Amino acid sequence: MKCLKCQNENPEDTLYCGKCGTQLPSLKEVSAPTETIETFKEELTTGTTFAGRYQIIEELGKGGMGKVYKVLDTKIKEKIAIKLLKPEIASDKNTIERFSNELKFSRKIRHENVCRMYDLNEEKGTHYITMEYIHGEDLKRLIRKMGQMSAGQAISLAKQMCEGLAEAHKLGIVHRDLKPQNIMVDEEGKARIMDFGIARSLKGKGMTGAGVMIGTPEYMSPEQVEGKDVDQRSDIYSLGVILYEMVTGRVPFEGDTPFTIGVKQKSEIPREPGELNSQVPSDLSGVIMKCLEKDKEKRYQSVGEVRSELIAIEKGMPITERIIPERKPITSREITVTFGLKKLFIPALVIIAVIIAAVVIWQLLPQKEVVFAPKIENSIAVVSFENQTGDEAYDYLQKAIPNLLITSLEQTGELYVVTWERMSDLLDQMGKKDTEVIGRKLGFKLCRMEGVESIILGSFIKAENMFATDIKVLDVETKKLLKSASSKGMGVDSILKTQIDELSKEITEGIGLARERIKPAKVPITDVTTSSMEAYKYFMEGVESGHKFYHKDAIGFLEKAVELDPDFALAYGYLAGSYSWIGDIGARDEAIKKAKALSQKVTDKERFFIEANYARYIERNREKTLSVVQQAVNKYPKEKDFHYWLGVLYRIEEKYEKAVEELNKVLELDPNFGEAHNELGYAYLFKENFEKSLEHFKKYASLNPGDANPIDSTAEAYFLMGRLDEAIAKYKEALEIKPDWLGTSLKIGYIYALKEDYLEAMKWVDKDIAIATSPGLKRQGYLYKSFYHFWLGNLEKSLIDLQKAEELA
Repeated sequence: MKCLKCQNENPEDTLYCGKCGTQLPSLKEVSAPTETIETFKEELTTGTTFAGRYQIIEELGKGGMGKVYKVLDTKIKEKIAIKLLKPEIASDKNTIERFSNELKFSRKIRHENVCRMYDLNEEKGTHYITMEYIHGEDLKRLIRKMGQMSAGQAISLAKQMCEGLAEAHKLGIVHRDLKPQNIMVDEEGKARIMDFGIARSLKGKGMTGAGVMIGTPEYMSPEQVEGKDVDQRSDIYSLGVILYEMVTGRVPFEGDTPFTIGVKQKSEIPREPGELNSQVPSDLSGVIMKCLEKDKEKRYQSVGEVRSELIAIEKGMPITERIIPERKPITSREITVTFGLKKLFIPALVIIAVIIAAVVIWQLLPQKEVVFAPKIENSIAVVSFENQTGDEAYDYLQKAIPNLLITSLEQTGELYVVTWERMSDLLDQMGKKDTEVIGRKLGFKLCRMEGVESIILGSFIKAENMFATDIKVLDVETKKLLKSASSKGMGVDSILKTQIDELSKEITEGIGLARERIKPAKVPITDVTTSSMEAYKYFMEGVESGHKFYHKDAIGFLEKAVELDPDFALAYGYLAGSYSWIGDIGARDEAIKKAKALSQKVTDKERFFIEANYARYIERNREKTLSVVQQAVNKYPKEKDFHYWLGVLYRIEEKYEKAVEELNKVLELDPNFGEAHNELGYAYLFKENFEKSLEHFKKYASLNPGDANPIDSTAEAYFLMGRLDEAIAKYKEALEIKPDWLGTSLKIGYIYALKEDYLEAMKWVDKDIAIATSPGLKRQGYLYKSFYHFWLGNLEKSLIDLQKAEELA
């Protein structure tokens, strides 16, 4: 930015001249650091008419090419923008001729993320361009106001820039002067690229001497600096600079003169964005740095590649961190439907009669047919253990002991062990989803459904501090007793320390009597789980809460588990998932690294889970992540969780057809797996098949009554469909179920802001800040609040909230 007093060049963010101390012009007065002050043949003032048809409304700004005005075209009765070219540009006939030719090409770009250029005309020696008027602000001003944007905000805008550039590049048009000043962001958050074709027109001799550079040094690619021919990869470099500036608040290279900046563009490696802003995800930082490669062959070769990377990063972010583009609302701002009480009133006797009739009819109808499967060789299942202690405090062992035995038996490598989750799936298929305890009779039926050869029944008892566990192994077909065994020890932890291993050894020897002997597990159960039964109890509660998407609760349970046993690898794995959902990326990565370091303390199946998370979040290797999960699916084809995870990854990659195919495989294994219906709902939602999406969300809600997440998912569908009032109602319904449901208050506030009810929006943002469980989520709340204050004209309050957000960065 040039000082008007001493002509010293200063960095753009500087408020006072570094040489003489004079206050520098504001951004409103100067939009680029390399401009010179221009003069015009005539000054246009508000209310005057230019060229006989353009009524001047206001001056919008000035740049290297000239001044821009908002005008009313009295001929067509529409607001447009006109740019008056600087005399030193307009006086060069070759430049004007080239620009006229370029404008013919630029007019071919018709895309929602590109500002339409209309015509080049002349009025009394003044050349001017007519173009589409966009109500909003240029990106440079937004960056200066906001400082560092969130990753979600930056990705949202960058994706749109990619889409606009892709359309231009498809037509063979390169921008050559891409910079934040040439990106307008309208009221709906839509990015619009301006000034296509202008830079190419300014390539004649003498133009740089006239004070106009071909491109802006801070955003120029190395090949531009060297004066070489450029292609779309030059725009990709400039896009990388813009992304860098959005997330860090500064450009990669600064200098006192255009020359020094140009030298840095050719020779220096910029600092990684994450070094300047710790909130920048490492995968986003990697995308930016690849855009900024000096060698254009090492950059992304198309903006489509950049967009795909950004989408993948965005899909991997918690929903509360994403910026969802606004769609035109279908509903009015307020929809109120009222019914008279008489219409809603149904006499109680009628209701009772209906219920009785329904019960009778249900009893007469044929029940779900149970299909028995062919036998699976070397297969075994464990059902609930009977609590004979007389103390309900130990009821959790009814499920804990079977799960631990399953884990131990899996270590043999020779047995097909039916997991507890698979038994639950079979219960769903029988219509017995809510069954807590799988007894003897039901256990045999489930085993025949799965084709299991052997079943383990068990019980446990307590005498003072002595715990004893008994098991019986039976042949499913003949119900013949294959083996009975017992184990005992002091304290409940003895179940983990000795009893599970002893029982596992007895079981493998028992089922080996009728066929080739199966070797017992060599690894003690404590080496692949935990040495603390209390830690295991908290672990199970954490996993159950996580399945309901109650991640705040899950974190509480899982943190207790790792506090009791700091070497509990699998607990760290699940903890990482819940941290990710609440937006605590630092804690997530730390938990993943701990799980990886301890991965020798988990089973083979669980190791796939940890390796995939490590590849996805730490190594940022999408291909490796998919490969690991695909290997798990191939090795354990009946494990629905691996199919589910593969479907989720395909959905994140926007491979919706593959996602739907894989998630349907999950439903073949468990037709009533609610989370699979949830993911299918999102896959169809992003395909804009709203009917199918709502169908799966409703199924999810029916399978998980009383859970908040199905309601929240339905709300998001309504939001993307533009049914804002219904979305608000559903979000509020989710909060009634779970008052601290993360991010929902912020989303309600956002919708109220779209409806221009900023005071109501502010109330909901305050609620979200109050329950935020991580600095990242709290910071996001303050950023939204700052924006709403700014929009209302409360600049002081806006700055206060921005400061609070900065302190949480």
